[in-house]
Amino acid sequence: MHLVILGLNHNTAPVEVRERLFVPEETIGPLLTELNARGASEAIILSTCNRTEVYATGPDAGTLKGAIVNALTARFSVDATWLGQYTYSMSDEEAYKHLFLVASGLDSMVVGEPQILGQVKEAYQSASSLAAAGRFFEKVFNRAFQVAKRVRTETRIGYNPVSISGMAVDLARKIFGDLTRRQILVVGAGEMCEIALKHFKKEGLQEILVTNRTLARAQHLAEELVGTAYPFEELPELLLNADMVLSSTGAGLPLIDKAMVSLAMKRRKSRPLFFIDIAVPRDIEPAVNSIENVYLYDIDDLKALAQAHLSNRMEESQKAHAIVDEEVARFGLWLKQLEMNPLITQIRENLETMRSKELKKTLQKLKNADPETVRHLDALTRSIVNKIIHPHLAMIKKNGSPGTLDLIRDLLLFGEEHEKEVDGGDKGE
Repeated sequence: MHLVILGLNHNTAPVEVRERLFVPEETIGPLLTELNARGASEAIILSTCNRTEVYATGPDAGTLKGAIVNALTARFSVDATWLGQYTYSMSDEEAYKHLFLVASGLDSMVVGEPQILGQVKEAYQSASSLAAAGRFFEKVFNRAFQVAKRVRTETRIGYNPVSISGMAVDLARKIFGDLTRRQILVVGAGEMCEIALKHFKKEGLQEILVTNRTLARAQHLAEELVGTAYPFEELPELLLNADMVLSSTGAGLPLIDKAMVSLAMKRRKSRPLFFIDIAVPRDIEPAVNSIENVYLYDIDDLKALAQAHLSNRMEESQKAHAIVDEEVARFGLWLKQLEMNPLITQIRENLETMRSKELKKTLQKLKNADPETVRHLDALTRSIVNKIIHPHLAMIKKNGSPGTLDLIRDLLLFGEEHEKEVDGGDKGE
């Protein structure tokens, strides 16, 4: 069984590409079904603001990669050549290592950020609930979760954790300095907004306005963080007094366009307005940035701040990478053993069948053999078989390369033709 990953992330694709290939929650099920129909034994889709990755298993890695590419090009109506400019693919050991790095937060824009582990778990649970992920991925992803836990426990990579939302606060601080007298408008009431607002509260921000397409969710978040909730229809009016707007929804299309902001700026008398859009797909139309005194930052603009944090965490990152390398090697040995177990079982079963058959023929000739003699003969033949196959099984476990396995399979998996030859030779003598 091979594991193949095909995906793109913040390193290989800009936000305008990532949002085009973002997989909303409601379309994950149909895409998983399509992947299974195209030959994937099991499949999982991880789609966040910084990455979209497809994990698939099957008997042939090349066929799996083709199936994923075909499924994505069909789903998003894109050309395979265009897709290839932004995606990476990997299989088997390289793929396991990548998954372990992702789950541990070592492949994130902000190295060590804690949200990605939860997102990987959600992707796995979603695929499992849809019966797209089975026993193989259960083993693989549970190992990834264990590796992530070990990285968190044995290194300080997650010390003073930073997230994309935290980066947004750092950016606001660079723009305004003291945030205590500033007013922030938050568009959205999901996890990203909640985390960001908690960071802003620590900065002493007093005026927090929250709006969301579902007013009840906006009210819940506002109450929790001592802010004020407003109906989503009042968004244009809310832009008039805010100093900054933080947006992160799952809308799929821009909620704030150039016309809306242009009108607001006229009424604001061109007082500067800062937008921080951490949604993928983006909530704010990029053309907004062309309006005078309007400054728009999207998730890719936070990269520079993320790199600064990376330099501070480099030493811990190296320790974490060493742990991942160790776990990949250990997991590789486990997988090799898993692949060899059926062969070992088959060898033992075949030889036991032959031993029992030959013992039975001998006992038929020894018609008067007493139970004690039968017991000794049974023990003797078992011992001989075990002594013969032990070094071969040890060789399989030590060096389970395809060539070695094929050789031992030919040596020890005696078929009917071989038995006929042996039986014929016995009669000739």
